[in-house]
Amino acid sequence: MFPTLRQALPIALPVMIGYFTVGATFGLTAAEAGFGWFWPVIISLIQFAGAAQFLIVAMVSQGAGFIDTAAVVFLLNLRHVFYGLPFLAHRPENPLARLLMIFWLSDETYSLLTSRKPADPPRVQVAVAGLNYVSWAAGTLVGSTAGQLLPLSVDSFSFALWALFAILLTEQLRANRSFVPVIAGFVGVAVLVPLKVDFGLGMFISGLAATATILGWHWLLTTRRGRIGG
Repeated sequence: MFPTLRQALPIALPVMIGYFTVGATFGLTAAEAGFGWFWPVIISLIQFAGAAQFLIVAMVSQGAGFIDTAAVVFLLNLRHVFYGLPFLAHRPENPLARLLMIFWLSDETYSLLTSRKPADPPRVQVAVAGLNYVSWAAGTLVGSTAGQLLPLSVDSFSFALWALFAILLTEQLRANRSFVPVIAGFVGVAVLVPLKVDFGLGMFISGLAATATILGWHWLLTTRRGRIGG
């Protein structure tokens, strides 16, 4: 176990630092919204969904009901199906390790693991995902506790998520040398902005638009290669 963790720690460290900071931001946000220090940690432990956690705090603070909140969070998190199932197709065969990976897999963990060439062994990948999970939960605990004790501002931590995304995007471009995901992201934003829908539905729609762009690109590329080969 410990040799695996020692191998996984240097890989996970960049995301862990970002997750700790953004997790602390979530803890502070939830504490300021009246959730105390305990419930933000519970949300991070059983939900672990990044943006969806901020959405939960916002909706509950505005008086949204359980069904409404659950439905919007479901739509927001549905994007994980598009990359989660293909990613797990050749990942750990151990049932427990597979379940842990399903629960721990996040956008940033997926981006980090898929940017590594050659791919790390499944046990190391699971350990990386677990370290990121622990880092997010620990950050939430620190943030929610600090929010109860100190007059901290959430805005002072807002740069962390943008910096983390920029690092992961750079690593993806270096590893795969393809700008298709960037183009797909711009398409998703271009489709989303004019619609003026709520956050959860907007993430779902933009995810569909980006996925359609990537699938269309691969279809055109495959068709072109088939014509050249024929």
